[in-house]
Amino acid sequence: MTAVGLEAIQTAKPTLPVKSGFIAAFTLAQIGAFVSFMPLIQVLLPLKAAAIDPVGKAVLLSQVAIYGALIASVANLLAGAISDRTTSRFGRRRPWIVVGALGSVGSYGMIMAADSLVGLLLGVICFQLAFNMMFAALLAVLPDQVPDRQKGRVAAFLSLGHPIGAMAGAVLVGGLLVSEWSRYLTIAVVLLAAMAPFAFRLNDPPLRAGQRPPLSLGAFVAGLWINPLAHPDFGLAWISRFMVLVAITLTQSYMLYYLQDALGYEQLFPGRRAEQGLALLTAVATGANVACAMIGGMLSDRLRRRKLFAAGAALILAAAMLAFSLVPGWPVVVTGFVIFGCGSGCYYAVDIALVSQVLPSQNDAGKDLGVINLANTLPQALAPMLALWFLGPAHVNYHALFLVAAGLAAAGALAILPIRGVR
Repeated sequence: MTAVGLEAIQTAKPTLPVKSGFIAAFTLAQIGAFVSFMPLIQVLLPLKAAAIDPVGKAVLLSQVAIYGALIASVANLLAGAISDRTTSRFGRRRPWIVVGALGSVGSYGMIMAADSLVGLLLGVICFQLAFNMMFAALLAVLPDQVPDRQKGRVAAFLSLGHPIGAMAGAVLVGGLLVSEWSRYLTIAVVLLAAMAPFAFRLNDPPLRAGQRPPLSLGAFVAGLWINPLAHPDFGLAWISRFMVLVAITLTQSYMLYYLQDALGYEQLFPGRRAEQGLALLTAVATGANVACAMIGGMLSDRLRRRKLFAAGAALILAAAMLAFSLVPGWPVVVTGFVIFGCGSGCYYAVDIALVSQVLPSQNDAGKDLGVINLANTLPQALAPMLALWFLGPAHVNYHALFLVAAGLAAAGALAILPIRGVR
């Protein structure tokens, strides 16, 4: 490929505005992706781990989560690069969205059938490979299709995928459905139903072989390192995001066991399951999450202050986790989850805007955002390691676990303050 040809590919940007139907389908696909993921992490895997090893469930869950997160970190980076270079006549992104969605559904069967650590681990690895294949291609549609003047609006709608997907999944899987097969079948149907309209109607022009950017493994690996001394704001933003997301992951991954073992939910409410309690908590937190995400994002735009809102949201998260560490009564836990929803909603909305303003290079924005995404996936590996250590020999010391989570969230807030390139 000539230098001119490569430059044209790198600098071409969409100019035609996307329509409301595209935004709605894109948002639905994003929600479907999170419905396929969040209930699995929050409910189905903890229940499967408890079924395989009731005594050592926390250890087993941590082992599976660690390996799954490591696979996810690599898979997401590679999947994005591969879809960039796909020359299928069906387009660059569509094939991987479809294959990844079908692979995710197939992996549910492996996880449901697992009756040992090895079987569960294989199922989770297959899921992480398939899901990240789909998700990386899905997110790449944003810079592919959406012009700059609409990116903020579309990104705001896409940010609703996490809280709405988590709530819908928790209510269906944790609250309304009881049998294991119906839970897995439901999230599989939701995933395919949400992804199909977007994938099949997507205008995804094929990439000609002569337009395919070169891919060197050495250059790809080297490009993942961004010198924090040369780009201190980016380094601080990465560290802050990493610590806050470790804290959030600890809270979300072990909340079901917290309700069962520390709070005694099923003794407090005879006849009700802990999964139903988690579904209720997720539902009340989602309303706060969505409201604070929209309010925090708009105010940070209007006031042109990102650090204040991002750091404040991280401190709000720390306060909620501190409340959980005290193992209070059920009303305080519900209140704490509302506070947790407020903090996470505002943090997710504002932090991504902050990060986008401290990228080292606009030309390498996609790659740099991939590096930022490691701050999303690596916490899924570190959090279970911390849990194994701080839960103690009996795996029930949730006081220490949530104290650590609160400390990490507070440290993440402090790491934001020295950033100079953003107010």
